[in-house]
Amino acid sequence: MADDGTDAGDPACWLEAVCEACGRIPDPPPSGAAPLIEGSCADCRGGVTPPLTDADYRSLAEFRAALRVFLHTSETAARDAGLTPNQHQLLLAIRGWSGGAPPSVSDLAERLQLQVHSTGELLARAEEAGLVVRNQDPGDGRRQRIELTRDGVDRLAALSAFHRDELRSLRRRLVAALTDLDGLEGPDERR
Repeated sequence: MADDGTDAGDPACWLEAVCEACGRIPDPPPSGAAPLIEGSCADCRGGVTPPLTDADYRSLAEFRAALRVFLHTSETAARDAGLTPNQHQLLLAIRGWSGGAPPSVSDLAERLQLQVHSTGELLARAEEAGLVVRNQDPGDGRRQRIELTRDGVDRLAALSAFHRDELRSLRRRLVAALTDLDGLEGPDERR
C-alpha cells in the first residue's frame, strides 16, 4: 500500500501516469515508488525516448492504414451524396459545434485546421449549394454565425449515420493498434 492508501501495483492507481516524453504507460512501479519522475518513465529520463521496436512500427502502420481506409470510405460516401469531402467536414463541424451560439468563420477555421480565408471560400461554395446560411452575430456585427439549411441537415444526417456505423466496425482495429503501441501486452512481448 502507498502512503495515500492505494495499492501502487493496482492498474487503477498507476494507469493515469503516462510518460510525457513517449506517451507510454510505464510498468507498475515497485511498491511505494512513484510511477514517474518529473513526468517521464525510466526509459525516457534525460530526454531519451526509447527506440521503436518492430511491434511499434507494425502498430503505427496498422493505425495509419485503418485511418486511411476510414478516410477513403468517408470521402467516397460524401461524393456519392453529392458533396465534396470538405463540404462534408464543414457540415459536420457546424452540426457538431458545442458552443452556445452557432460557430463563426474563425471557429470553423480552427476546427477544420484551415486558414480563415480558405474557410470563407469553402463557406461561399457551401452557401451557393444551399447547404449553409450566414447570419450576422447580433452581439458583434463584424462576426458571422453559420448554420445549416434544411438540405444541409438532411444530407449530413444520412452521411453521419453511415459514418457512425463505419467507426463502430473500425473500433476494434484502431483499439488493437493503440493497445499494441502502448505495450499493454506486457514488457516481455514488446521487444
